[in-house]
Amino acid sequence: MCVALCAATASADATTDEDSPNEPAEVEETPSEQPEPLCINDKRLKDVATRLAEDQEIPASPELVRAVRKAGVSANPVYAKFGITGETETFRRWLIDLKEKSDGPMVCGRGRSGQRVVLIAAVQAGSLEMVNPQTVRAELIDTFRSPYLVVRHGSKEARRVAVGDEGPGSVISLPAEWGRPLFMQLVATGPNGPRPIAEQWVGTIPRSEPSRMSSQSPASWLLQLRRASGARSLRDNRLLAKEANFHAQAVCESGKIGHELDPYGDPEARLLSRGIEARVVGEAVARAKTLSEALHGIEDSPSHRLTVTDERFTDVGYGVAKDDRDRTCVVVLLASWPRKVP
Repeated sequence: MCVALCAATASADATTDEDSPNEPAEVEETPSEQPEPLCINDKRLKDVATRLAEDQEIPASPELVRAVRKAGVSANPVYAKFGITGETETFRRWLIDLKEKSDGPMVCGRGRSGQRVVLIAAVQAGSLEMVNPQTVRAELIDTFRSPYLVVRHGSKEARRVAVGDEGPGSVISLPAEWGRPLFMQLVATGPNGPRPIAEQWVGTIPRSEPSRMSSQSPASWLLQLRRASGARSLRDNRLLAKEANFHAQAVCESGKIGHELDPYGDPEARLLSRGIEARVVGEAVARAKTLSEALHGIEDSPSHRLTVTDERFTDVGYGVAKDDRDRTCVVVLLASWPRKVP
């Protein structure tokens, strides 16, 4: 089971990959003749995987991510695969597939209890680490750029915080008046567009509660979400819906969750290629086991929620598709006063 999200505005994106726990691969010692390992062993992920193997139970995706964040791992997204001893080749192929579709290096940990094996893997394109209770250090790899922090504090309000884009890392001070717990996402733009590359909690991590809103249709869900945030309702737009459906199919077919999956590039460029121009463009992309879980992933992610509740948008289109593993790919494409280019 896994949920992966990414969001951005003016070419915004949210991604939810509901494959966590992705199936864990057994991590054997890598022969010296191999040029590089499929993933780098992380003791914290190994400890989490061992506990899951001992529990003999596959947790829901939010609980898996919660356990990984509680262990201090900020890498995102997180995947897990469950199996039994002797399935080394199955696990290896799972890791190879993840690595081919990932936009950064991977860390992993393998746990075993009796015949039960659990492998947890995460994409580590960046990290968030608390220096002290009021200061966080953000880092990202060379292939990502334009970082910023989205922080949701105790009142559930999310705010965007600037992050320096030079040097190996940036130290950000958090206002003392922000209530706890804090949920932070480091968002940066990589090969497939912007996405949250690291997540971290400050304070007690709450348990994720299913949203009643996310059990509705995408249109009803977004209407209630925007009303709750004080944003106006949006007009359904046929042209945006057509492009959203195209991109939902691309997400399902490629196995990648991102905004830039075709030669046209980001959502704004994709719309222009269809003859549609808008003052501001935003997009949320999610993949999950069900439509409800995908919408909840967008709603529960600070950066995604900021995108879909942005007051500047006037129109929206929704795209929904299914991949070959029966997962649901969702795209919410938003624009401000879109018009056809003559």
